[in-house]
Amino acid sequence: MQPLSRCLSAVLLAVVLLPVPGTAQASGPITEYGPVPSSIPVGGVCEVEFDHTGHLWVEQYLSSQVARFDPATGGFENFSTPMPLSVPGGMDLDLAGDLWMPQVTGNSLLRVDTDDGSMTEIPLPWANAFNAEPLGLPVHSGVGLANDLARGADGALWFTLGGLDSIGRYDPVTGEWSKYRVPGEVLGQVGALFGIIKPGPGRTVVFDLPQLNKVATLDVDTHVFTQYTMPTPNSFPVGVRTARDGTIWVGESLGMKIARIDPTTGVITEYPLLGVNGLLTSVLGGLLVGSVGNPLPMPGPIAEASDGNIYFSVSFPAAFGLGNQVARFDPTTHAVRMWSTPSSASYPCDVNVTEPGSVWFGLLTANKIGRLDISAT
Repeated sequence: MQPLSRCLSAVLLAVVLLPVPGTAQASGPITEYGPVPSSIPVGGVCEVEFDHTGHLWVEQYLSSQVARFDPATGGFENFSTPMPLSVPGGMDLDLAGDLWMPQVTGNSLLRVDTDDGSMTEIPLPWANAFNAEPLGLPVHSGVGLANDLARGADGALWFTLGGLDSIGRYDPVTGEWSKYRVPGEVLGQVGALFGIIKPGPGRTVVFDLPQLNKVATLDVDTHVFTQYTMPTPNSFPVGVRTARDGTIWVGESLGMKIARIDPTTGVITEYPLLGVNGLLTSVLGGLLVGSVGNPLPMPGPIAEASDGNIYFSVSFPAAFGLGNQVARFDPTTHAVRMWSTPSSASYPCDVNVTEPGSVWFGLLTANKIGRLDISAT
């Protein structure tokens, strides 16, 4: 256990004193806001998360900053993490309403007070490699490589530990730490780059194992792992999310498919996205809005929205990705529709379905955030 008295607390430095209004750019049902203020030209906008007041928090992992967006005014406030080059990862809220995320290179978890933006760093108790804080420098690192975080059904924070081939757990109330080795996992460092963890069905968390072509769940009470091998070899699953009926939806990037896992029966059903008609429609749709990008349907993060349909980003996170679309899959008719973002090669990164009637997402290369209006589709 890491005592809270030893945690490094710091107040975020705002890049600007007042919120900066973002410019809205619309194309069909998609509206982009930004660019998000950043200390570098491309801040690495990826995951977005609503807090309890309706503000949208925006992860910028390249600039090591977090921005707060007010959908009502279009204003941004930007904050820097205490450690430079900390690479903040995927976020979630705890039961008290505070925002948490791992610092990938900082070997720590970061708590953000959503009221005032103040931050607290909590070092991971494993794999510490370097700490210059005794020298007065806010630099610390390790090889835990935590990349994404989710609140579990037990109220604790669960996170990937790619450098240790494990899943970690932190209780923000008691300060208790645990970690659980993923059976058979190798090359967890790949998971450190692409690992996603989300609340799973029942009392589990669900996460991807792209290097093993698997998706897995971990029971938060019994700590039992269950693994599911994707039917398509080398499909590289990099998106997972649990639907309201308890099924798990998966984005298979290299397989160019999405899949549905029934955890009750273990049955996996795949839905191919690649086809001439789909490619042609994709290219023409982008040209109609003046936007271009990789037309291959390489899905990433995925989620069920308020209308019961499955939405996912089309932008595999690799050098040959750079897609520019957000897609919808109807689980009843199996119909797929894609919409191009106003920005070309925008690299949609993550999808957030918290707000009814909308899908929000980050646009990595455009340094913006986007909103898909479901009612306009």
